[in-house]
Amino acid sequence: MKKIIAFAAFIALGVHSVFGLDYVFKLEPMVVFPIQEYMQMAPGAALSGGIDLFNLVTVGAEGGYLYEKPSGDNVTLNSMFGGLNLGVYYYPLSRLYLGLGGAAGFVSYNSQNYDNFSAIYYRAFGEIGFRVNSAFSVNAIGGYASYNSSLSKSFLSGPFAGASLRFSGSVGNDTGGSAVNVRVVQDNVVYPVYTAVYQNEPFGTIIITNNDGAELRNVNISFRAGRYTSGAKLCGSVSRINRHSKMSFPLCADFSDEILKFTEDGKISGEVVIEYEFLGKKMTAVESVIISVNNRNAFTWGDNSALASFISPDCQEIATFAKQVAGITRNNLYTGMNANIQYAAGMVEGLRLIGISHETDASSPYQEYHYSLDLDSIQFPLQTLQYLTGDYEELGILLCSCLQTVNVPTGYIPVDNDFLVLVRLNIPAGQALNHFASTNGLLIDEEANDVYIALSMAQLEKGFTASYRAGAKALAKCYGEDENCYEFIDTSDAWAVYKPVAYSNSSNVLLPKQEQLEKNLKAAIQSYIESDIDKVIARERAAGNTNKLGVALVRAGRYSEAKREFQKLSTVSAMNNTANILMIEKNYSAAAAQYRAVLAKDPKNKTALKGLENAKSKLE
Repeated sequence: MKKIIAFAAFIALGVHSVFGLDYVFKLEPMVVFPIQEYMQMAPGAALSGGIDLFNLVTVGAEGGYLYEKPSGDNVTLNSMFGGLNLGVYYYPLSRLYLGLGGAAGFVSYNSQNYDNFSAIYYRAFGEIGFRVNSAFSVNAIGGYASYNSSLSKSFLSGPFAGASLRFSGSVGNDTGGSAVNVRVVQDNVVYPVYTAVYQNEPFGTIIITNNDGAELRNVNISFRAGRYTSGAKLCGSVSRINRHSKMSFPLCADFSDEILKFTEDGKISGEVVIEYEFLGKKMTAVESVIISVNNRNAFTWGDNSALASFISPDCQEIATFAKQVAGITRNNLYTGMNANIQYAAGMVEGLRLIGISHETDASSPYQEYHYSLDLDSIQFPLQTLQYLTGDYEELGILLCSCLQTVNVPTGYIPVDNDFLVLVRLNIPAGQALNHFASTNGLLIDEEANDVYIALSMAQLEKGFTASYRAGAKALAKCYGEDENCYEFIDTSDAWAVYKPVAYSNSSNVLLPKQEQLEKNLKAAIQSYIESDIDKVIARERAAGNTNKLGVALVRAGRYSEAKREFQKLSTVSAMNNTANILMIEKNYSAAAAQYRAVLAKDPKNKTALKGLENAKSKLE
């Protein structure tokens, strides 16, 4: 018994030092129904008190009195008992109390006609009742009790029933002046460029402490920051927070574009909103917090994928520029030549014509900062387009944004003294040599089965040809150095985590003149033909591959030569290619005749059927 008391005291002291002390008192009016024939119902009451552990267990002492008058006897027995009790309880519903427990100790019998004597008693019980408020509940109690004259002989035993009035409270708990205490720990300063990321990735922790006398149920935790958020962001939910318990939730936010107006580091006021049920009543608590925010251009290198947040296809001004250039390029496309190469050439030449140039950021130069964890400053693509200058990575962000706007997929590789923009060509890896003199200087993605060309931002202001040649050399060097590992970032893949942020300021942007862009584009494409397509032509001619030779000649715009090569063949594919060239030359009658010839050999040929329909529409 002494060991039990000492252990209970030890637990109580430990709990009190950490949480304070929760106590419980119960008054139990009851009646025992003895199973012995010579005993009658014994009314009485028990009073208990103890400590509440873990919102689940009660440990304490009890004492009580029973009045018994045996059958056929005028003698009355007065029983006084006392001992230790142990119980467990739970609130399955806000107002519903359930409990189980037991007690053991000593009972003393007193009578005027008999000698006084003592015995050992024990009892076990269950409770069910209604919680009136957080401190008081009224319960029905029932169980079994045995008040023995000895351990081997039963004297007064049987079931019992009654009421249980339960009181609970706390001493020593620091409530902090409120029933629900909120504390926010901001793990990271907010970067405006990651506004979309913070919807799912936390930048801090919300710690909720329940200081009230009962559990909180159906708890929802949200964060909002006035105009800096689009609305309250649900950060977490939990079905229950017990009294004196703490729970942590991720601090997330649905930031609005308003946060992009932060030109300097600063702070914003926010609110943590706690919606919960307390004893069946819906309640709301709001706690004000201060959040630290970096300026809109702040960026820290480390995860190169994060740079994709600056690449935005949704900025209206960027879209205006990119679609203007893409429209001019589309009207001057070489049939058969890879369209993405031509769009990339058009975009580079368009930027060149409005005067885009490289300028090293004196305060945080790219060459130094992209290898460090120091706070860098990165321009949004619109800022670079308006300033007409930027460091290597800023030029790359602008070019990627323009290309992604017109659905040309991109990627990038930060290298030592350059920033490479990779343009996805949508060419199967096995067909790379049909478009290029060599695969050296290309990025071949075997997993995605695609091919990329690299454009050097160090040479961007010199135009497409210089940028393409320098990019090919840099890429070949990257993958030729065993000691260096350069990470290729696919823009669309990076967006899966780092959502793009569309910074816009509703201003006008410069647009290239159409005539000059067409001239520069033609020169750039001609340079690509000379450096790559002409070599493909020479290679296929030497190999005697007539069909591939004809296709390469089409890509070079040499339609008459290509037609002669296809006419050497009698295959359906070659005949369709001949008809396609006739369509390019606007000889619609001859094209229709050629498509009919194909259909004579292959009546269900889809290319010929579609081509014939198109030719007929031109002749009408």
